[in-house]
Amino acid sequence: MNKRIICIACPRGCSLTVSGSGDELLIEGNQCRKGLDYGRQEVLQPLRMLTTTVKTTNPDSPRLPVRLSREIPREKLRESMRIINGFTAELDCSPGDILVTGILEGDVNLLATGELSYGKR
Repeated sequence: MNKRIICIACPRGCSLTVSGSGDELLIEGNQCRKGLDYGRQEVLQPLRMLTTTVKTTNPDSPRLPVRLSREIPREKLRESMRIINGFTAELDCSPGDILVTGILEGDVNLLATGELSYGKR
């Protein structure tokens, strides 16, 4: 295997070349230790942070920005979106509030990243 990827672990954006397989991976092009870890992770089990929006019942704020509490395997993104798309925010919330617990692997929660208020103005 010989794969070229851009490292996103730090602002440098190194062009990595990952070759080999399993425990015998050779990672070249990194300028810091983070590149080694990122290259290995990206080849063996790519993880992604999912950020999106959910519906609300508030006519003044029809969408609420949200994110998952941690990175998940890339292949679980569609399944996560199916679950998230079925959720509607109906209560006041602030950034960091847990909206849905136990998405997918049990310890992944859906967090609000924006504020939603149904109070009177």
